[in-house]
Amino acid sequence: MTRRRSTQSPRVRAFGACVVCLLGLLSACADSSSGSSSSGAASVPLVSPTADSRNPLRVELIRPAVVLLETQLGGPQRYLEVNATPTLVNLFVAVSNATQAVAYVYVDGKLSEPAPPEQVKADAPTFGASDIVFDEATVLNPLLVALPKTTYRVFSIVGIVGGGVSYLVSMQSSQGGDLEVPVRADGSIIGAVQK
Repeated sequence: MTRRRSTQSPRVRAFGACVVCLLGLLSACADSSSGSSSSGAASVPLVSPTADSRNPLRVELIRPAVVLLETQLGGPQRYLEVNATPTLVNLFVAVSNATQAVAYVYVDGKLSEPAPPEQVKADAPTFGASDIVFDEATVLNPLLVALPKTTYRVFSIVGIVGGGVSYLVSMQSSQGGDLEVPVRADGSIIGAVQK
């Protein structure tokens, strides 16, 4: 069986001085696109929410994936990362005192067999299912409006030091540049990190 998995592995992201405040640019893009379309999302090159009521990234599958995984594993888990691509959800479960991650893939309502454990960075923060509180109906909307011609690659949930999670959207602009944009649980844009 061929494993369909994101190329992203669990990692700790450091924002610090790398954060580039693109809020003004994103706001300007949103303003310029607001006159051309009522939704601003119709030209997203992958799956258009206006075409089939689905986001370009399968964020609506994250909670069902977590529920199924925890049911199969017999209880709550600690995660290093959970992410949604245009077709599937990857779940990286922390094992061995969070020194290793076991990857599962959720697609078509089923979980893959687990991948062999992989070593992860020491002291990588973990999170539980109760920390996943984003609004799947709106979490991508501000970006879809501001950057309608962007190719959306991955929506990631990662743990943060001290507890809780960060939500990050990885994308490729129409000019070819890669961006990782942190968003809040409601989708409001915090900034961007160039990859």
